[in-house]
Amino acid sequence: MRRTAALNKSCSKGTALIAVLRAPRDLGIAAQDHWYRIPLKKAPKHKFTHIAFYQPACFKPCGKRIEYYAEVAGCCVARRLDILPGELGHPAAKQPYLLYNLGPLIKLPRAILNTSGSRVVFGYAPLSRLAEAGDILGIFGVVAVENLMCAVLRAAGFTFRREHVVLRGGRVKYRLDFALFCKSGKLDIECDGHRFHSQPGQRAKDAYRDKWLKHHGWTTLRFGEHEVFNNAEVCIGEINTAIAFYGGLKG
Repeated sequence: MRRTAALNKSCSKGTALIAVLRAPRDLGIAAQDHWYRIPLKKAPKHKFTHIAFYQPACFKPCGKRIEYYAEVAGCCVARRLDILPGELGHPAAKQPYLLYNLGPLIKLPRAILNTSGSRVVFGYAPLSRLAEAGDILGIFGVVAVENLMCAVLRAAGFTFRREHVVLRGGRVKYRLDFALFCKSGKLDIECDGHRFHSQPGQRAKDAYRDKWLKHHGWTTLRFGEHEVFNNAEVCIGEINTAIAFYGGLKG
């Protein structure tokens, strides 16, 4: 595994696919054999130049972190049995996979830890953010207002999930800032930065998102950064009202 003190400047404008490894073996394959596989039916929708590997809890004692990434050198389609001939009895042995050829594995100067306990799924991030992120939430561009809301929710004694993922067809549909599960409903708490969410195009996307989530049983409460920073008590009051309307939080 090649080590580096900083991200290569020539590659800093690329995009990283954040890939969740299933087992330590997969990181070993990436390091020694220089490839990574994804089932063709779960093919990534967006282009990327690198893959950053998230090590889940099974990577004891080095779990819940991103330590390594690699540049993608090419891609082809192959059956699992051709990639892993020693696993002919695997249920997906004849299924097609995307096989990504990788450059040398590069170690980040500082591991990106999952200190929030958030569920990590496949996602994308600017490559430059790998060097800037203080924790896993920073990879996905979580802003300061969300950190404040997290502290406020905790101080109020609420049970919630941060960066909760809503799936559709096995893929990530939406990533919620905060999810609260009530006895007769589900709440999505969103913190909207003014610069981003005030744009007409983003407002239309937010409206569609809220409508889609409502159709799937979610009620979305949106709070602007000014509200969170200056009137956190009012925000908590609105959230409390919604929780009461849906019968209180689940135990």
